[in-house]
Amino acid sequence: MTSINAHYIKEQILKSTYPVALTGAGISVASSLPTLTKDYRGIPIKKIMERSFFEKNPHTFYDFYREILRWKNCSPNAAHYTLSKYNVSIITQNIDGLHQKAGSKNVLEIHGNLNFLFCESCKKYFPFHLAYDQKLPTCPECLSILKPDIVLYEEQIHHWEKAVMEFRKADLVLIVGTSLKAFPANLLPSIAAKRNVNTIIINEHSDQLLNF
Repeated sequence: MTSINAHYIKEQILKSTYPVALTGAGISVASSLPTLTKDYRGIPIKKIMERSFFEKNPHTFYDFYREILRWKNCSPNAAHYTLSKYNVSIITQNIDGLHQKAGSKNVLEIHGNLNFLFCESCKKYFPFHLAYDQKLPTCPECLSILKPDIVLYEEQIHHWEKAVMEFRKADLVLIVGTSLKAFPANLLPSIAAKRNVNTIIINEHSDQLLNF
């Protein structure tokens, strides 16, 4: 069994021509972001992140959204910067935007981005600060309730076909900070596995193992 250490990971990245990383909440823990396993006001966060909860309890949902908006002030950690430095293509389940802050150019945010609100009627995006201006932000044009540009449970993820294409092109796959429990993102590694692509799983201490 190959020992997974920073030297080995760097060696594999340098040998590859199209490395792809699938990242999850674990990569951002070192940036002081929590994983979505806790409660908010006694409600499981996973429950709040359901589409049906948003529709039935928009005020509570937006209270939670304003709470997690502080994430946008967090800084990338070594893992984010290393993936950027070596031009690793990113498929992320995270909504924090830290890969872009670290300088990564090729990033697919399959679960959306915390920093934008979206009008599902007008199909237009608006900045997050409207959630501070209004307790329940509405579209300036049609007055529909805006939805944060976050893919909720019960919704389809963004950029699925592009994500599949990335894994079809990959000659190295890094799985960073994700337990691969979320469907359908957990199907992506199998696309590369069918081509016997080397896959490295880093679910703990990513800020140390990806620090070179």
